[in-house]
Amino acid sequence: MDVNGREVYLISDLHLGGVQPATSDPDDRGFRICTHGNELAQFVNALAAKTAPVELIINGDMVDFLAEENPAGGWDPFTTDQQEAARKLDSIIDRDTAFFAALGAFLERGHRLVILLGNHDVELALPAVRRRFGERIGLTGRHDFLFIYDGEAYPVGRALIEHGNRYDKWNVVDYDGLRRLRSLLTRNQAVPADYAFRAPAGSHMVAEVINPIKAHYRLVDLLKPENEGAIPVLMAIEPGYRKVLGRILPLGVSTREHRLAGPAMPGFAGDIRSEGAIDPFGDNSFAADISAAPTAPDPLDVLLQRRMGSDASLLKAAGGPTGFAEDISARDTIDFGLGMLRLLASSSRDGFQARLPALLSAVRSLQNDTTFVRDTECFGEYLGAAKELASGGFDYVIFGHTHAARDVSLSGGARYLNVGTWADLIKFPSAILAGPAPAALDGLRAFVEDMSTGKLSGWTSFMPTYVKLVVGSDGVIRDARLCDYAGPDSL
Repeated sequence: MDVNGREVYLISDLHLGGVQPATSDPDDRGFRICTHGNELAQFVNALAAKTAPVELIINGDMVDFLAEENPAGGWDPFTTDQQEAARKLDSIIDRDTAFFAALGAFLERGHRLVILLGNHDVELALPAVRRRFGERIGLTGRHDFLFIYDGEAYPVGRALIEHGNRYDKWNVVDYDGLRRLRSLLTRNQAVPADYAFRAPAGSHMVAEVINPIKAHYRLVDLLKPENEGAIPVLMAIEPGYRKVLGRILPLGVSTREHRLAGPAMPGFAGDIRSEGAIDPFGDNSFAADISAAPTAPDPLDVLLQRRMGSDASLLKAAGGPTGFAEDISARDTIDFGLGMLRLLASSSRDGFQARLPALLSAVRSLQNDTTFVRDTECFGEYLGAAKELASGGFDYVIFGHTHAARDVSLSGGARYLNVGTWADLIKFPSAILAGPAPAALDGLRAFVEDMSTGKLSGWTSFMPTYVKLVVGSDGVIRDARLCDYAGPDSL
């Protein structure tokens, strides 16, 4: 490295939050998706020990307010009350003191810390919560610290860094509304209903749909892929969740205002909201009962839409596929659609053993799943955004958000990198699907039994990744790579 250059390290999606396990049982996860606060502290301490100043960027979702219970025992899509949000932050820090102490020590050693806002830690932008965070890590004016919480990206040389939720219509943060809220809070003014911050639809989904399911089945936010893996497994375990999943529909209505004009360009003046955008339920409750929207599509249509590439009602009416997504075969589409139809039509009285053949049909195509393939991006919205952003003169476009580490070549020699996650993951065991039906059913049965009874430790993976940039004294990036963390000696 140039003697006057620097090393820049990026981590993302730490998701520290949720109560700790109550026992030492490895299958007792508490309410956490990240169980590796000590490893994170080890990582930061290893960087702090470096002689030359380095820069650490935490690229969004450092903490997870959505995993924190409110005093009533439920979950909030957003905590407007600053004191309550600060209390939640205190709880998060108190559970993982080693990591936050490491951040303070890192700054004390003269290194640079940059934190970007994600979509699970929006409350960090509130003035009182920012102050509390600074107090807890011992932040002073002499420290080299930057917190980006207004929707800006962070350029480092010709690398563009942002969380990536801006391109996910479910998780776009209304920074205009957040700015108005903060302005009022700093003046101790009441927040009129018209000025209330509207949390992303995805935050409502987590607080009002996913977390109540997670209270019974911890697999729900660990198993990947989510649409093609976790949802069919949940339906096999408990068909009654069709009614719960039906609550997704009104949430989906609210995502329409976040359509982009281009892969990386908002389609309207302002940050992310169109002028005159209407809350479809008026009372800011996006999880209204499905009966309140009698003309909404059937839940089955919504669940199959992305996987099918067409309206699932056509499959139901015609008994076969009509419009296929380009990345899957017609046979896979038929199997998935018919398997899901059978799952969604089944009764809880049947017992999950009777639903296994339908589940096997629905998940057969996961033999070719690319969720964990690093040199390809299976989500077109992020790849399209990366391509457009790279065309603006960036050699590297770096996201987080998806929990899927990526290093993808773009045209003109540019690259799209995704930092990945330090949260736990469960990869759908596609190998069990490859054999003849009897063997596949036996393997699937064992997997689903463990998922239903919470025996997740044998299936859970911890695959911590980071991105390292080597920046010369002239600001030119000499090297950029996606790395697997294998202990402090690997840095």
